[in-house]
Amino acid sequence: MKKEKKHGGKMAIQNNSLLSAFKKKLKGVKKPEKKPKSIPKDRSKIIALVIWSMIGTLIFFAFLAVLLSINTRSVVNDIERNQDKNSKQEEEVSIVAGERFLSGFVTEYINVKNENDAIEQRHNKLMTYLVKERDEIEQETLFDISGAQGDRVLNNYTLYNVKQGKEETLFQYKIEYSNIVKVKKKEHEVKKEALLNIPVKNKGDQFAVSGSPYVSEVYELKGVIESYEEDREEYDGDQKRAIHEFLRTFFRKYAEETKEDMSYIMKAPETLNGHLVFGDVENIRIYKIDDGYEVSSVAVFKEKETNLPVKERFTLFITKNEGQFYVNKLKHK
Repeated sequence: MKKEKKHGGKMAIQNNSLLSAFKKKLKGVKKPEKKPKSIPKDRSKIIALVIWSMIGTLIFFAFLAVLLSINTRSVVNDIERNQDKNSKQEEEVSIVAGERFLSGFVTEYINVKNENDAIEQRHNKLMTYLVKERDEIEQETLFDISGAQGDRVLNNYTLYNVKQGKEETLFQYKIEYSNIVKVKKKEHEVKKEALLNIPVKNKGDQFAVSGSPYVSEVYELKGVIESYEEDREEYDGDQKRAIHEFLRTFFRKYAEETKEDMSYIMKAPETLNGHLVFGDVENIRIYKIDDGYEVSSVAVFKEKETNLPVKERFTLFITKNEGQFYVNKLKHK
């Protein structure tokens, strides 16, 4: 029994030793370090930056489109203005060309020789001026003068007015002519004056009479057209007398001297260069403006040989520098 107890104690001691040795080994074994779990990156700033970049790009292109649109509109407006300008210039040229075209027509139309051959020739020539239409039979009657009992002679004609329409242009000529008839083998002449109206169509610089000419009464071109200037207070300061003296000096130089001489007192020199002589200045009106004076007056010039007065209204815009007056601008009105 004693031996078994002793043996059992040894066994326990050995077991304890093994246990403690095992524990030491366990302590010597290093535990693997725990790696921290990866946290997903915050991508909201990147997304926001991309979105704002896209918005900025859209705004930029929209702004660019507006600028291009404005520029395009400006170019289109310039083209339209040039076209309008060119069309107006073409209209002016067309009037001159139309008048030249009609000069032969007016002569052929008004002059009538009451002889069969002359009547036929007149008819054939006038037909060449007409617009080509499908119904030529009706056109043939436009210049029929059957039943005429005398002659008609054109004495004078001038272009009186031109009225532009959508489809055609009406040329109006003031004509002076004579109707000549024979009574008991004696010629009688009756002079008349009227307005000959001729409707015309054109295609570029080519013209044709588009209808039957007709005669009307000559109307007055002179009209009563009122023009009122706003009431302004005239200048009555200490420079009034000096300005009056300057005007007399200026217009004397304007009448007699050269452009080179006038350059000392005028920004844009001009002169009569001795064509007329200076007489006087009338109806002087002076108005104070920001940088000087606006002076309205009537200058009286005279013909050298006959002393006939020639009056013209001027408006001068003058300044005073270093005691001298200087004409910045001159208007003939």
